[in-house]
Parts: sequence; C-alpha cells; structure tokens
Amino acid sequence: MPQERLSKYKRYLELKGYQKSSIRGLLQRAENYEGLKTSNKELSSSTLQLYYYQKKVYIRYLEEVEKEDHYLQEEHYKKDIPKREILSISEIEELLKNCKDLRERVVLVCLYSLGLRLSEVSNIEIEDIDRENKILLVKKSKTKKPRQVPINKAPLQTITSYIDQERPIGKGEKLLQGTKGDVSSDGIYQILKRIVKRSNIKKRVYPHLLRHSIASHLLHQGMELEQIGIFLGHSSLSSTEIYTHLI
Repeated sequence: MPQERLSKYKRYLELKGYQKSSIRGLLQRAENYEGLKTSNKELSSSTLQLYYYQKKVYIRYLEEVEKEDHYLQEEHYKKDIPKREILSISEIEELLKNCKDLRERVVLVCLYSLGLRLSEVSNIEIEDIDRENKILLVKKSKTKKPRQVPINKAPLQTITSYIDQERPIGKGEKLLQGTKGDVSSDGIYQILKRIVKRSNIKKRVYPHLLRHSIASHLLHQGMELEQIGIFLGHSSLSSTEIYTHLI
C-alpha cells in the first residue's frame, strides 16, 4: 500500500510542476514518513528545515488527495549561514587592471559594480541601458520581477565606450557580443576566468562572489540593508540578511 501511495504522490508532484530534482527529495521524505526508510545521521539546521518543508508537502497531499487527517508539529530551525570569503577592493582593482579590452571590463562592471547575477548580465540588451538617466533596466531576473539598477559615472563610461568603440555591429541583440553573436552565461564565466588567470588572486573567483563582494562593500560603506536588497533585487529582507555576516 505505501508504494502505491508513493506512486500516486509522485504523479501529484509532477502535475503540480515540481522539478525532477525536487521530486526525488520529496519522495525520500515521504518514504521516511511512511517508515520505509530511516536515518540516524546528524543533520544541519538548514537540512532539518528543508526536511520539515518536504514533510509538510507530503501531509498536504495526504489531506487533499487521500482525505486523511494528519498532525505535524511546528518545527523551527535557526538557519546555518556559512561565512563567505569575499574579494577586497584591492582585489577588484587587480581584476580590472588585468582586463585586456573593454568587453572584459564590462563583464566586471556588470557582475561587481551593478551587482548582477550571471544570467542577468547575459540578458542585457542595448535598449535596457538608459544613458541619460544612468539606469539599467533588468527585465529578466531570478525573482521574475523587473528592477532598475543605478549606474555610476565610471561604470557607465566603461559600458558606453564598449558600445561605441568595440561592440560588433549587426551581430546580436545582447550587450555582450563575440565573434558569433550574443555571449552566453557560460561565455561570460569563461571571460571572468581568463581575467582571474592573469591576476595574482589565489581565491576561487566566480560570478556570484563579485555580487557578494559589492554587497559587503556597500554595507561597510554605510548603505542600509533594505537599500542593498533593492539594489540586488531580493524579494525579501531575509534574503539580504546573509550579507551582514560578510564583514
């Protein structure tokens, strides 16, 4: 009976639109709840919080579909926030110094100065840049909500110079162009890797590290956490609070 119920539960999750990777975890937790699997491992607070959410989803299914009454006691776990290594201002300057052309500088400007996610950088179009008002419109983001990002004088000058001097004409619609047209997210990451390789930085540098770094630097300079959240496009303040652990 439990296996038949779990098969129906899997179909329920698929119809609800859960991703395959999420379904695997949800099914494992349902098996634990049904007593088919047990675990004596010591788990972190964040993992326990995830497990609690997965149990809630299964119980909701049991109540909605199987018409069974179940009681789940509220569980709250303090979120484990790992201390993240960030780049210093001097290390950012080191990266900029090792850019071989304007396109590489634009990649750094977008990831660091504008605090954009990698996917957001790859989706920037020329029309999204308002030079007069010094604003970038981010139309496609993780939160599905568009936002306006202010562009300071130096970053805007770098972007403008690239558009006017180096960007190929007639290739693609995106800001960043290569010999074959629009540069993909992976292509942007490869550009960053080449810059890092020329520098003397020993830390592992990846796109999101630059986003964490600008957030930390802004916080250190006195910007309010709420303003940093708006700048980064976070949907809630709790998403931004992680940056208080960076300094």
